[in-house]
Amino acid sequence: MNFLKKYKKFFQFLFLILAGCIVFLVGANQYHMQWWPFGYGYFTHVDVDEMVPEPQQTKISSIFGSQDVQVRDLPFSDQYPTGPFEVLGEKSFLFITKCGDVYFTKLNPSGDMEITKQGDQLSKGNPSQASDSKDEDLVYCKELAGVKDSLLVDNVLYVAYTTWDSEDNGARLAVSAFELDVDNAELTYRRDIFISHPAVKEPFLGHQVGGKLVLGADDKTMFLSIGDFSKPQGVQDPSTSLGKMIKINLRDFSAEVYASGLRSPSGGLYFDRESNELWETEHGPKGGDEINLIKAGKNYGWPLVSYGTLYEREGMGNYYGNKYNSHEKFEKPAFVFIPSVGVGAIAKYPKTGKNEYWENGFFVAGMAANSLLYMRKEGERLVYAEPVLNDYRIRALKIDKNGRFFMKTDNDQFLWTE
Repeated sequence: MNFLKKYKKFFQFLFLILAGCIVFLVGANQYHMQWWPFGYGYFTHVDVDEMVPEPQQTKISSIFGSQDVQVRDLPFSDQYPTGPFEVLGEKSFLFITKCGDVYFTKLNPSGDMEITKQGDQLSKGNPSQASDSKDEDLVYCKELAGVKDSLLVDNVLYVAYTTWDSEDNGARLAVSAFELDVDNAELTYRRDIFISHPAVKEPFLGHQVGGKLVLGADDKTMFLSIGDFSKPQGVQDPSTSLGKMIKINLRDFSAEVYASGLRSPSGGLYFDRESNELWETEHGPKGGDEINLIKAGKNYGWPLVSYGTLYEREGMGNYYGNKYNSHEKFEKPAFVFIPSVGVGAIAKYPKTGKNEYWENGFFVAGMAANSLLYMRKEGERLVYAEPVLNDYRIRALKIDKNGRFFMKTDNDQFLWTE
């Protein structure tokens, strides 16, 4: 008895510690992480799969609506700036890399992209011929030059690319027609459609050659954008095709200058058949990325005017010789981004009945900004740009008639919506 009295306070203290531990463990197991250091169910059985966090859901998210986006890695590697793609079916696609490698792919049941066949590299040879008999180096793939765009019309694939003219010792922008055999996954060269002039001597900037393609009011009219190759002195010269929008008749393959005064129309082209309007995105100088409504016979002013200013590149500083932040006496852009967003592909959202707020607007890639923008159209004006998807440098964008998005990034990713 004397022993219990002597150590009474000690046993009371020990009891309080034991009771506190019991309450602590029960609470840690029953309540969320508030003031307990352990989370809910910490002491229950934990499956290993449950410990792996769910991937963050990617969404095209606008104040006017959203769509879930699937993101997968491509099963091949492309170089910067990466090449185009075509949608061949519900879950099948054709990719052409910057250097002209061809990949036929599909989405497998797990949703991953897989190669069904790696086709022959773009050439003027016949796929059935021996490889040593083919023309070599159809695509001039050096630094930022290479394949720029593709356009599928029925079973004909038109491809725009830089090519080297060995006779004139310079680069040109070419468009060639290839017959597409989807069943056998083959592309066969048929003919050249257009080639720019003159041949441009090195050094030039391969990302300023343009090369975007789009059908016009019908399937027999095609538009091709050509940039200045970083040789602005040729843009206002009517004897060159530098800085021009070219209209090509696919019946007889005749071509004419449709508009002029372009700098680097390397972002995208979209022809709106409802309004009969041709929209072009263009990389400006430092600041001054533009979206233009291209009209027949109009001059968009480069290199005489721009809302941007000059880049000071080694060997290229001050070659413009003009003062900027003006567009007087020339056709003005429909929208200007300052600072530049690296404006890219453009596509209009169709009338699907799914989202009436998106139906009269464009989705535009901002490559340098790693974003996708929704831009509202009112008449011939674009009135705002809303970022709706971030963290992806989107190089190519398509929206089908059902409002499904398909996007390819410069980081070997493919994005789509169901």
